[in-house]
Amino acid sequence: MILSGKRCVITGGTKGIGATTAKLFAENGANVLIVGRDETNGLEIQKRSNGNIEFLKADLSNESDASKVADVIGSMEPGIDVLINNASRSSRYSVLTLQLDEWKSILTLNLTSPFLLSKAAANNMIKNNIKGKILNIGAVQSLLPLNNSFAYTTTKGGVLSMTRSMAADLGEHGILVTTVLPGPVYVGTAGDEPLGDYDRESSTLVGRMGRKTEIAKLLMFLSSDDNSFMTGNSIIIDGGRTVSRKCDPVQITEGYRS
Repeated sequence: MILSGKRCVITGGTKGIGATTAKLFAENGANVLIVGRDETNGLEIQKRSNGNIEFLKADLSNESDASKVADVIGSMEPGIDVLINNASRSSRYSVLTLQLDEWKSILTLNLTSPFLLSKAAANNMIKNNIKGKILNIGAVQSLLPLNNSFAYTTTKGGVLSMTRSMAADLGEHGILVTTVLPGPVYVGTAGDEPLGDYDRESSTLVGRMGRKTEIAKLLMFLSSDDNSFMTGNSIIIDGGRTVSRKCDPVQITEGYRS
């Protein structure tokens, strides 16, 4: 799964799964552009990367910023190999309490921005004759909705359909499109190991939360040349949470963490 020479763009790349994935990709030979709002973290990751990670500040819940990032992707030379649409945030409102401004913000971040960036990446890949990969980060909530998560759940469901439709449009060009659906993954510290009772209260079949590196390694496989015959599909990586009969922890149901 060597990524040597691959040119990759990762949104939401300044923290959490995005940052861990960027670092893993860079360690395995990729050149990575991370996109995110956190300038302090972004510049620090760039500084520590030995020159193969660059940072671009942008707020992808803002359509103007998304269009600017799409322009950058579209003009990348000699082309882009991998786009990972990872940027997202939680939204803890029900259909009864959600306000239109919040709906528009989540819609732009979770669907409009991935559309604009994917379109730019696909056109770039076709122009440069690259059989690239577009990976969309979904969520198991699109399959098992929580209460008070209307906008998040709805848009993550849209990501599944967007992936299938893009795969249908881009297959003839050799571009593979996949959705990855993480379950409970601990992203609260700089390292991988959770504090306190997070593992015990994860409600997964394996008895713990996922680690950022486990998601990053799956994304590394999907981005590599070893992935050559998977498209339009969705991959759940959740420690068995979606088939568990255990109740959601109170921290999730009451919105303390997502």
